[in-house]
Amino acid sequence: MASKPKILIVEDDEQFALLVAGYLRGAGYPAVTAADAMQGFMFAQREQPGLIVLDINMPAGGGITLLERLVKSVRTQMIPVLVLTARTEQEIETQTMAKGAAGFLRKPIERDSLLEAVGRILPDA
Repeated sequence: MASKPKILIVEDDEQFALLVAGYLRGAGYPAVTAADAMQGFMFAQREQPGLIVLDINMPAGGGITLLERLVKSVRTQMIPVLVLTARTEQEIETQTMAKGAAGFLRKPIERDSLLEAVGRILPDA
C-alpha cells in the first residue's frame, strides 16, 4: 500500500493544530504543524507536503498572505491548500477560493468533514 502524503497544518492555536493533526494521523496521514505563516511558508518550501491545511487569522503574515505566497512560488504552487477559519463572513470563502485554495472549511470542524475535504483534494491518497 502506498504511503499517504504528508500534510502541513499552519495554525497558531496549538490545541486546535494538535486536534487537526490527530484527526489526520488517525486516518493514516503523516501530519506536521507550523505555528505561523512564516514558519509555514519555510516548511512548505523545504518539505513539499502533499497538502497544506491553513488557518486564516494568524501572526507573522496571516493566512491570506501566505496563500498568495504559496500560489506564486514555483516550489509550492502545485501544493493544494485547504483553508480553515472561524471567520463567518461569506466573502472570506469566495476570496480564498479565488486566490487558489482547493477547499474551505469553517471552524469548529468535525473529524468527518475534515477527512471528507482532504479526500476530495487528495483522491488518490
